[in-house]
Amino acid sequence: MNIKPTQILSVAPYYFVCQFNNGEIKKIDATSCLDKNNIYVKSILTENVFKTAKIGELGQIFWENIAEMKDEYNNTIKCEYYLSPEFVYYYSTSL
Repeated sequence: MNIKPTQILSVAPYYFVCQFNNGEIKKIDATSCLDKNNIYVKSILTENVFKTAKIGELGQIFWENIAEMKDEYNNTIKCEYYLSPEFVYYYSTSL
């Protein structure tokens, strides 16, 4: 079984508490595990954006329209910035 978050129980600047599909409840502190010099992380580490975190179909924690990429025509496209389920599990502490 791949361990992944199934529910975000609470969000506060700048951590969230998640329940995982194995029943564990864990807290992840984003300020301790993300590169604060990354332009997208800087966007996430604002209170209004951070609290919009969601869980995706694959268990990733994501923020919509934070990152950018270029399409085949060199147009800029807004996309999600996400943390993989494995990353969230590994960098979180049990409660």
